[in-house]
Amino acid sequence: MKKILSLVLVTLLVLALTPAFAEGDSIYIGVVYKQSGNAYFQAAVTGFEQAAAELGFEFDHDGPDDGSSDGQIRIIENFISQGVDALCVSANDPAALVDVLQEAMDEGIVVVSWDAPVNAEGRTLDVEPASAQTIALTLLESMAKSINYEGQVAIVSAAATMPNQNLWIGFIEDALENDETYANIEYVGTVYGDDEYTKSFDETLALLNQYPDLKGIIVPTTAGAPAVAKCVQDEGRDVKVTGLTLASDMKEFIDAGICDETFLWNPIELGYAAAYAAVALVNGDITAAVGDTFTVPEVGDLVVEQSTEVNDAGELVEADGTIAYLNRLNTFNVDTVNDWVEIL
Repeated sequence: MKKILSLVLVTLLVLALTPAFAEGDSIYIGVVYKQSGNAYFQAAVTGFEQAAAELGFEFDHDGPDDGSSDGQIRIIENFISQGVDALCVSANDPAALVDVLQEAMDEGIVVVSWDAPVNAEGRTLDVEPASAQTIALTLLESMAKSINYEGQVAIVSAAATMPNQNLWIGFIEDALENDETYANIEYVGTVYGDDEYTKSFDETLALLNQYPDLKGIIVPTTAGAPAVAKCVQDEGRDVKVTGLTLASDMKEFIDAGICDETFLWNPIELGYAAAYAAVALVNGDITAAVGDTFTVPEVGDLVVEQSTEVNDAGELVEADGTIAYLNRLNTFNVDTVNDWVEIL
C-alpha cells in the first residue's frame, strides 16, 4: 500500500512540474494590433481564430482606439500581467515598444511581430506578408502603367512612424530616383493621413489643390485608401489611385476607373501564419534561427530568413533579427475584385 501511495505521489509531482502548454492544457496568446475598429485587423483576428481552432490555443486581442504606441504599451503590459505565453504585435512604432517587449521576453514570453515589425531587440521573430521591396515595386509599377510612365505622383501614407509604411516608401523613392524606367515620373512627396478617414481625405484634397497636374496617388495603407479615392472622385479629377487596400473598400472606385488595380495579401492568412509561428516558438519546434522552417496549412513551409533594410545609400543590406515571408500578394481589378469582396 505504501508503495502504491508513493507512486501516486510521484505521479502527481511529475504532473505538477509539467509545462503549462503540455498536452491537455492551452497556450495563451495576446494579440496586439495598431488600432481597434480597423477592418484589416478584424480580418487578421479571423486568422488567429482559425489557427486557435486547429492548434488548441487561447487568445485575446486588442488595439488602442487612437492608434498610439502608448496605447499599445498599456495593452502589452496588461497581457504580461495575465501571464501570456506569447505576444503577437503589429507595431505603430518599431522602437517605442522595445522596452516593454524586452520585459515580456525576460518573463519568458515569445514575441512575434507581424504586419509591422518591432525592432529586432524587442522581438523573437517577425512575420510579414511579402518582402518590402516586392510590395513597393508592385505599387510603383502599377501606378506607372496607369499614368503611362509620365507625370506627377504623390504618396498618402499612414502615420510617419509606422515601420512598414516607411520601408515601402523608401524602396519607391529609391526606384523613382535611380531606375530609368521611371525617369519621366515626378515624385512630389509623401503626406500622412494617420489612418484616419477625415485626415486622409483632407491631405488628399490639399495635394490636389497644390498640384493641378497630379496624375497619381499611391496609398500603402488600407485605412487611408477609401478616403483618398473618394476625394479624387468628389473633385472630379483625372488622378489614378493604387495601393494596399481591402477589395470591399475599393470595389466602387475600381468599377469607376479611379483605380486600375489595387493589391493586398490576405490579412486572414497573415494572422493565421503569425499564430502558427508563435505556437511553434512556444513549443520549441523552432528557435527563430536563420533556416528554421515551420509549416502553415494551405500556405506552405515558411523559412526563417535574415532581416534586411535599406541603408542611407539606398542599398539593401542585412539587418538584425529574423523574418519569415508569406510572399502571397493578391491583385484587385475589374476582373477579380468581385471574387474578393466577400473575403476582404
